[in-house]
Order: sequence, then C-alpha cells, then structure tokens
Amino acid sequence: MRTLLLAILVTLTAALTSVPAASALSGEVRVVYVLATWGPEPFTPADFDRVAAETDAYFRTSSAGRLSMPGTYGGVVRLPRAVFDSCDATVIRSAAPTAPFAGFDRAVIVTPRVPACEFGGEANPTEVLLNGALFLALAAHELGHTLGLAHASRWDCGGASCQVNEYGNEFSVMGHGNGDLNAFEKSKLQWLTGVVRPTRNATHEIGPVEGPTTLPQALVVTTAASEFWFESRGHSTTSFVGDSVQPAGVAVIAGPANGAIRSPYPRDNLLLPNPRGRGRFGYIAGESFSRRGVFRVTVDRHALEGSTLRFEWLDRTAPARPSVDVSVRRGRVRVAWDPAVERGSGLLSYAVLVDGRAVRTLDGQIPYLNAGATLRLSRGVHRVGVRATDRAGNRGRAATVRVRVR
Repeated sequence: MRTLLLAILVTLTAALTSVPAASALSGEVRVVYVLATWGPEPFTPADFDRVAAETDAYFRTSSAGRLSMPGTYGGVVRLPRAVFDSCDATVIRSAAPTAPFAGFDRAVIVTPRVPACEFGGEANPTEVLLNGALFLALAAHELGHTLGLAHASRWDCGGASCQVNEYGNEFSVMGHGNGDLNAFEKSKLQWLTGVVRPTRNATHEIGPVEGPTTLPQALVVTTAASEFWFESRGHSTTSFVGDSVQPAGVAVIAGPANGAIRSPYPRDNLLLPNPRGRGRFGYIAGESFSRRGVFRVTVDRHALEGSTLRFEWLDRTAPARPSVDVSVRRGRVRVAWDPAVERGSGLLSYAVLVDGRAVRTLDGQIPYLNAGATLRLSRGVHRVGVRATDRAGNRGRAATVRVRVR
C-alpha cells in the first residue's frame, strides 16, 4: 500500500488537462461519486460516504463556510475493460449511463487500479478520475483543480541551479501536504479575510491561514521582480502520504511580480525553503526572511492564533532617472517617458513636474503601458519633467526638459 501511495504522489495528476482559471467561488457545488469498474469493487459504499463527507467538510472549513461540496454516492457503473485504458475521465463518463450524473456539478469517477494509467488522479473542469485510490487528500486535490487551482510547488536550489519541485509544498493539499490550502490559493478563490501589503517599516499581525480568524491571513510584499506571500500555519501538517510532518510556522510563497524586471521564479505559488530550518520550511519566532538589499520580514511571535511579523525595507538605492520626451502643440504640453530602471523594491509612482513642482502623480506601473501626461501651461518658458519614487520611499533624480509655450 505504501508503494502505491508513493506512486500516487509522484504522478498525482500526470494526465491533468485544462482546468478553469481560479475565481471567486461560493455557494454549493454538488458532487457525485461513482465506482466505475469492469468487475472488481475495491471500495464499499461506506468508503465513498466517508470520503465524500470528509471532502465536503474540508472545503467548508477551508473557505470559512463560503463553499460546500456535498457528495453523494451514485453507485456502481459497469463498463467494458478496454474503456479504462483510455485513462480519461471524459471517455469513461461518456461510456456510462447518464442517470448517475444527472443533477450534479462535479463527478468523481473512481476505478480499480489501472496499470496503464500512470497517475493517481486527474481532473478536468467538471470531472475527476481517481485511479485505484480513494482518500480525502487525493479527492480534495483533484476537486481543487476543478475549482481552477494549480499545483502548490516548491523552489529547490542546490549549488548553482534551482528547479521547481512540482508537488513540493508540504503544507497545501494542492502539493505534497495533507493540510489546508495556502494563502495564495485562497486569494485566488477570494476566501481570505484580507491581506496586508506593507508600504513602510511596521509590525503587522496576521491570523492563521487555516482560520478561523478576523485578522488578515497573509502579508504580501511586492518588489521589482517578485511577490512574496507570508502565511501563518497554526498546525503541523503531515505529508500527502503521511510519511513526514512539517511543524507549524510562517511559510513563504513566491512568484513573479509580472513587472519589467525578470523574476528568478518561473511561476507563482512556489514554497521557499527556510535555509535555517534543515527541512523545516516554516519560520519560527526570532527567524527572518530577507532579500538582500530589498526587504526583511522577522517573525517576532508565532502561535496557534496567528503571528506577529516585523517588516522593513532594506532598499536604499533610488530609481534611475527616466528618459523623458516632451512635445508642445497648440498650447498643450505632452510628457511621455520610458520606465525608470528600478531593481529593488520596485517603482511606486512617478511625479510630473512643472518648474520644480509636482503637478501630477501617476502609478509606477502605468509607464509599461506607454503612459504619459498632457498639461496645459501658461505662455512662457517652463521646465517640465518626471521623477520616480520606489516602494521603499527612495526618490530618484528628476529628468527635465526646457519648453516654450506660445
């Protein structure tokens, strides 16, 4: 059995096809569980009832009551043996009678173990196929895919190279863990009580990502290249197959910030190991996570009911001076600029200057869309320009041009 479970973990969703993008989800999603077989019946109706109830409870708790997935056992469907070698939930469902699936939003099709299908589970937007296994974590993982969630992975670095460990998050059920969804995943489904996005050095309280709590459930730091999600895990978490345990602590999830500066992380939702943890990924009181020359987050307190996180910018380098182009037509002055180079905390805003005075402030991301500003100025000579400020509050040098308005 242990060998089978390890195989399920390694190739959990090798046949995963397209799933919908995650979006706000609430209400009731009705699920039917069906045993499709050519003869063997490795699971009893009681097994289905138990997993259906556990999975519904999991999503009710994870969503803080926003979503329920009540499950019903739809019975046994007998099909020709050759159908199962397709390893495709849609093919199996299409070959089955329609009656067991009528009136349900999702179908979980469970089969005896099919050696030709080298996965434990696969999912598409409305159907799940479980290959010879039936337990809470597997069902919740695949149903999570039908909600639009991708894998919870880990960023592993050794020597000079780094790589994505596809199922490496040992907390979230969407990875290697047997625990609750992480803050990044819950944000996609709009299940969080809130997030803190620090703008200045300060101490913040966040509640446990598992809930219940009235506190924000994540601290999110955006930099020029990457975005970091800090979540407080109040409970220790066993692995998907129960062979390891991750202690409670503050976990850090990273991904690209989708700005002009390339992130070292190739995709979202990557758990970052704790260099001091020796296999313990969560940060405990007294430990800090930092990006050299950018920011630091220190865990001042961690407990079941939440964590106290102390945030500070380390970025002391101002953004570069932007390249500015100014034109005058019929008394109107058009100011355009290329993005200022900023590799630390990231651009916060641009100030449009006229004769040394800021007359307009624009979001720092707008220049990536070829933004600019049009001004109406009085006749005469003016100095018009742009100055960039980063998220850490460092103000760059202004780029100005002398113009004459007639």
